[in-house]
Amino acid sequence: MIFMKYAITSKGKACASGTFSISLKNAVKVCKALNRKKFADAKKVLNGLISEKISLRGKYFTKTAKNISKLLTQLEGNAKNKKLDSESLFLFISAHQGPTMHRPRRRWGKFGSKLKICHIQAVLSDKNGFGKKVR
Repeated sequence: MIFMKYAITSKGKACASGTFSISLKNAVKVCKALNRKKFADAKKVLNGLISEKISLRGKYFTKTAKNISKLLTQLEGNAKNKKLDSESLFLFISAHQGPTMHRPRRRWGKFGSKLKICHIQAVLSDKNGFGKKVR
């Protein structure tokens, strides 16, 4: 397991992170759609993407939405353990580049394909907990 720093300070807040085999470009688009929304609204958007009722610029991103949905269920469990009301809190979610893995196809491994891997971090906090500066 790779230890990652969270993009915002996570003291006293519910946090979850994961490494998924999804495209970074698609993960960033979905995370931007969910970022700084109430947790209940973010879950509605994700369920709409999975069931293909809501689209983001004509695309549904079902694989990405399913993986982010797994992360949000972990986040909801972490919030319950910390005795936080997850429905009234806001979601901060971000996607970052994961490790580059190469899948060789021929004899010496010069030719092949790079695998898609990205890290996703999610934090539940009140609106004031974000602050103005986020790195």
